[in-house]
Amino acid sequence: MKIDLRDKIKREKMMKDLPINHREIFEKRLHEEMQEKSKDKFQFLKIAASILVLMSLGILGYQFDYSENPQEITQTEEKPDKKINSMADISPDLKKVENYYLTHINYQIAKIKITDKNRVFLDAYFTELGKLQDAYNKSISELKSDEISEETIDLLIENLQMRLKLIYQLKAQLKKIDNLNKKENENIKI
Repeated sequence: MKIDLRDKIKREKMMKDLPINHREIFEKRLHEEMQEKSKDKFQFLKIAASILVLMSLGILGYQFDYSENPQEITQTEEKPDKKINSMADISPDLKKVENYYLTHINYQIAKIKITDKNRVFLDAYFTELGKLQDAYNKSISELKSDEISEETIDLLIENLQMRLKLIYQLKAQLKKIDNLNKKENENIKI
C-alpha cells in the first residue's frame, strides 16, 4: 500500500510538461490580482480624503460668512471689561518685575529658621506681610484695564518693595536676637 511520491510525480504528465511561457502567465496573473487588491485599499483612503476636503471647505465657508460682518463681532468683544489678575496682565515687563519680587520674597522667607523663641516675633511680622499681601490683592482685583495708570503701577511695585524690606528687617532682627542668645549662652558657660 505504500506509494512512493517521487514515482507518482514522475508519472504525472502534467508535471513533466509545463508550458513554455508558464512563468510569464503566472507573473501576469499575480500582478493583476495584486493591483486589484491595492485598488481596494486605496479606495477607502480616497473616500476619506474627499470627505476631509468637503468638511474643510464647509468650515472655511462658515468662517468666511461670519467674518464679513466685523461690526457685530467688535461690539460683543468691547462690552465686557478686561479683568486684571496680576501685573502680568498689564505688561510682560511688569510680569518680570512682579516675578522678581515675589521670588525674592519667597526665597527670603524660606531661609528664615522658625524656633520657639522667635515664633511670637515672626507672627507679628507675618501679620504685617499678610496685610500688605491683602492690600496688593485688593488693588489688583479692583483694577480694570481702562483704569491703569503709572501711579497705580508704582503703588503695586512699592507694595512689593515694602514686603521685601519688611522681610529684610525681620531677618536683621532675628540675627540680633540670635547674637544676644549666643552672648547669653557664652556668659552662662563662663
